[in-house]
Amino acid sequence: MTAQPGLVFGVDPAHYDQHRPAVPELAAEWLLPQDSNVVVDVGAGTGHLTRILLGRATKVIAVDPDEQMCAWLRERFPDATVHLGSSEHLPVSTAAADAVLTSNAWHWFDPAKAGAEAARCLKPGGVLGVSWHDRGHSDMWLDEVQDVILSAHNPSRPIHQLKLPEGLPFSPVEKHVIGYEREMTPQEICAMHSTYSAIISLGDDDRAALLSKLYDHLTSLAEDRGTPTLGVPFVATLYRTHRLS
Repeated sequence: MTAQPGLVFGVDPAHYDQHRPAVPELAAEWLLPQDSNVVVDVGAGTGHLTRILLGRATKVIAVDPDEQMCAWLRERFPDATVHLGSSEHLPVSTAAADAVLTSNAWHWFDPAKAGAEAARCLKPGGVLGVSWHDRGHSDMWLDEVQDVILSAHNPSRPIHQLKLPEGLPFSPVEKHVIGYEREMTPQEICAMHSTYSAIISLGDDDRAALLSKLYDHLTSLAEDRGTPTLGVPFVATLYRTHRLS
């Protein structure tokens, strides 16, 4: 495993962008305040959230710690302001942002430092929005694949959960969940799994063997179902809280 699993996604941004299902637009509708001027997308990656925000805010600042991802963002989204940076040091003036948002990235952050930095950047009443968009629970997932995916995560920073440290100037956290199902072929499902940091970080042979086993398993399930695709559950778990005056 790489020492910084959260920085492996830039190895192949095009693959990640194509095969990791995009954030549903409903997520932005719930997270983003009306009439937003300046919005910050932290850990922007290939811009799954950035592209939605560009149509909803006057200025979108996309921040990522991976220069390869920043290069991708600059090329694909010239209307966004892109900065190399981290959740702990945002390139944003104090009390300048209407929203600081992050999708599928909060578990890579130090919650105390990221929360304090978001509070610094936000206007009074501004929104800190945290979301995850991921596969839902299903019997189709192999335990050994799940074990590999979860091996990259720090147990003290659980995914799909937002718990801000006490003392930060935020209102009580609100939660909203959006669930849906998408028909995907076994090939598409395996390609999606190949975008997870722990699987990217495997050696070539180990990664190929794991994805081959998953493919055979999914193909068998599709044959039993009598269709070329499987219904894959997805869940967007959203949290928002407002900056107190």
